[in-house]
Amino acid sequence: MSVDENIGKAVKDFLAEAEEILDQLSLDLMALSDCADSGDFHPDLVNSVFRAAHSLKGLAGMFGFSEIAELGHHLENLLDGLRLGRVALNQAVVSVLFESIELLGVLVKEAAEPSGQAIDLTGAVRRINACLAKQPDAVQLSPLAALKLPELVLNSMTEYEEHRLLENVKKGRCIYSIRVSLLLTSFDSELMDLTDQLKQVGEVVSTLPSASESQDAGIDFEILFGSELGVAELAPLIDRDHLTITRLGGEPAPRMAAAEPEPELDLDLRGAPTSSDASVSAKSMSRTVRVDIGKLDLLMNIVGELVLSHSMISEVAARMRRQGLVAPGQELAKAAKGLEKKLSELQKGVMEIRMIPVGQLFEKMSRIVRKISREQGKKVELKLYGADTELDKLIIEDIADPMMHIVRNSIDHGVETPQQRVALGKDEKGTITLSSFQKGNHVVIQMEDDGSGIDVARVKEKALKLGVIDALDQVSDREALDFIFRPGFSTNETVSEISGRGVGMDVVRTNIAALSGMIDLESFPGQGTRITITLPITLAIIKALIICTAGRTYALPITSVLESIIVEQREIKTVERKEVIQLREATLPLLRLSEFFQLKGGAGLPESFYVVVVGVAEKRLGLVVDDLIGQQDIVIKSIGETFAGFKGISGAADLGDQRTILVLDVGSIIGEATRGSN
Repeated sequence: MSVDENIGKAVKDFLAEAEEILDQLSLDLMALSDCADSGDFHPDLVNSVFRAAHSLKGLAGMFGFSEIAELGHHLENLLDGLRLGRVALNQAVVSVLFESIELLGVLVKEAAEPSGQAIDLTGAVRRINACLAKQPDAVQLSPLAALKLPELVLNSMTEYEEHRLLENVKKGRCIYSIRVSLLLTSFDSELMDLTDQLKQVGEVVSTLPSASESQDAGIDFEILFGSELGVAELAPLIDRDHLTITRLGGEPAPRMAAAEPEPELDLDLRGAPTSSDASVSAKSMSRTVRVDIGKLDLLMNIVGELVLSHSMISEVAARMRRQGLVAPGQELAKAAKGLEKKLSELQKGVMEIRMIPVGQLFEKMSRIVRKISREQGKKVELKLYGADTELDKLIIEDIADPMMHIVRNSIDHGVETPQQRVALGKDEKGTITLSSFQKGNHVVIQMEDDGSGIDVARVKEKALKLGVIDALDQVSDREALDFIFRPGFSTNETVSEISGRGVGMDVVRTNIAALSGMIDLESFPGQGTRITITLPITLAIIKALIICTAGRTYALPITSVLESIIVEQREIKTVERKEVIQLREATLPLLRLSEFFQLKGGAGLPESFYVVVVGVAEKRLGLVVDDLIGQQDIVIKSIGETFAGFKGISGAADLGDQRTILVLDVGSIIGEATRGSN
C-alpha cells in the first residue's frame, strides 16, 4: 500500500472516530442539559465531555484539520472552566455547548465530503469567550481552612481536585480522609474496588499515594472523600483490613483491627489474576472492529451473485433430471441443497453485521428536538421506546432526513407554545414520542405528538382552492390527510424556516417509497398527530414470489405477500367504480397489474384467476395476476436514474435462467391505488 493510500485510510479512520465522539458528546450534553436548571451536575459527566472534546481536538490537529482543532480547543477551554467552577452551568452555557458540537459536526462532514463552502467560526468562538468572561463570584474566605488539611496534601492537589473538594464542602457534605494500606502485588485492583464502592455513596475527590507505615512491601493511599453519610453509616460499607476513616474537622473513627496480610496472588471482581505479570498486557480490551459499509456492500453483492449461481445450479439439476440424467441430476441437486444451507448462513451473518439499533437514529432526533424547541420558544420532552430494534445501516442513513423533517414539522406546526397549552388545560411541556418495533420482516417507526393535530377543514379548503377537489364533501377526513403529501401543498400562509417552504412531506413520502416503505398519517384534533413509517428490515437479498401478468414476469417481495388465492369472476363487486372482493368479512380492493402498468396483451379475466394479497402496515390490496411461478431468493439492483420516475418499481433482479426481471414496489403500488380511489 502506498503512502497516499495509508494517509487516506488514516483520514477515513479519523472521520469515523470523530463521528463516534460527536455522537457521545451529544448524549452527554443532553444529560448535562437536564442538570442546567439546578446548576448541580455530577463531575464525571463534565469530565466525560471534556475528555471527548480534548480527544477530538488532538486527533484533528494530528491530521491537519485546523478548523476542527481550533474550535475543539475553544470548546475544551469552556468545559475546563465548567469543571473547575470558573463557569456556572446554566441553559445559556448549554446552548453554546450544543451550538459548538453542531458546528463541529458540520466541520467533520465538510472534511469527509468537501463542498468548498467556507465555514465561519467567529460567532461560535465569540460566544464561547463570552461564557468564559462571566465567571462566578470568587469566594472571599475559603471553607477549606476549616478542614485543616496538611500543607503537603494541599500542595499535592490539582486545581480541579481543590475545586471539587470546595464544592463538596459548599454542599454541606462530610469530608473524610480515608487511609488504606495495600500490598504492592494487588494494590491496583484493590484500590479500584474501594474507589468503586465509595463512588456509590459519594465523591472521591483525590487519591494520594504515600510510603507504607504498617506493611512490608506495601503502599498507603490517602483518599479525600465527600459524602452525605456519617461515619457510623459509612464505616460498615467499606469494612476492610488496614483502613482508617477520619472525618476532617471531627474525631477520627476507631481504627479497624489489623489482620494477616493477604496472599500475594489475589483475584479482583472479574476473577482475573492481579499479579504483576497479569497486570500488564498489550492485548486490546475491545473486540469491536470498525468496518466501512462499502466493504459490507461489496460482500453482500458477492453473496448475491452466489445466490444467483445457486439458482442456476438448481435449474441445471432440474433440467438434467427432465432429460433422463437422473443420477447425476440428483447428485447435483443434493450439492445445490448443501450450498443453499451454507449460503443462508453466510447471508444471515452478513446481514447481522449490517444491522444497527434504531436508537442511533433516535439520538440524532434528540438533538433536533432540543435545538428547534429552543428556537421556537417551546418546551418539548422527547420519549423514546424500542431504541434497540435493529435495521439495516443503509436504511437508517436514508431515513434520517425524512425523520428529521417530520420531527421539525411536529414542533413547528403541532406542539403549541407553553402559554397556549396552559390555556387549553394541557401541561406546558409538549411531548413527542418516538417508538419502533419489529413486525414480521418489517420495522415500524412511529412518531406521535400531543399537539393541536391537523386542521382537516383547512386542508380541504386548501385542496378546493388548488383545484384538487371540486367540493368540500367530496372526500372524507382520512382521505383529506393524504393531500399533505402532495407537492407544494401547505396550509401555512407564511413560510417557516423550521419546517420548510411547503415542499417537504411529498419528498418525505418519495424517499420512504424509494426504500420500499410506506408512511401513514393520523390526526386527532386538539390531541395530536401520529405518523407511522413501515420499512423492510433490509433491501439486500430477499425472498420473492415470481409472478406473471400479460406475458411479463415480475418479482414480488415475499415480505409484503400475505397470501395468494384463487378468485371466481362472479365474486367481484364494484364499489365507487373500483373492483373489490369480500375476503373473510373484509372488503379487499383489487388492482389488475396489467392495467396498472398499461401493458398490452392483457386478456379479459377468465372464470377463475389468481389474486396475490399484499399489505404494508395496515393497508391491504389484491393484485390480479395471470400466474404464480414460484419463490426465489433475489438480489435487488438499482435501475438507475432514468427509470427512477416509474411508479411501482423498486429495482431489477436476475433469475437463475439468466433472465432479468423488474421488482415491484408494493408500498408505492398500494399508495398509488389508494390515491386513485380518493
